[in-house]
Amino acid sequence: MKTLSQAAARVLDALTAGLRVGGARKIDNSNGAYMAVHVDRLSEATFSVAHYFKQNGDLVCDPDGVFLKTDLGWLAVTLQLSTGHYTVALELDENDKPTGWRPRQYKELASFADMWLRNIDQQQGGISRIRQSTIG
Repeated sequence: MKTLSQAAARVLDALTAGLRVGGARKIDNSNGAYMAVHVDRLSEATFSVAHYFKQNGDLVCDPDGVFLKTDLGWLAVTLQLSTGHYTVALELDENDKPTGWRPRQYKELASFADMWLRNIDQQQGGISRIRQSTIG
């Protein structure tokens, strides 16, 4: 299984830097031009990255991706869209160890994640600006 690209990994590293388990942050460096990015640390090794919008007074994620940080790099785990589409590419046990892998879904998810994370980097003003807005 191939890890996410180095460019995507750099963005994920910037988004997740310094977050403790259970911690969360919102990054909005675009002055409202783009949707803010929400990052949650779900466990020692898993993180959620999402955009949210309001619909009928409710917050709706679109998309919401879960990623696993390993010694080898970042892996795409799941992706949820507001349309109800939910993709599981990697199944994890309670210790964040992969127990199942769906190659076709993983390839699609990894490709989407690479594009999405590049967009987040561009929309939020680059990795250095992401780091400045989220640490300190």
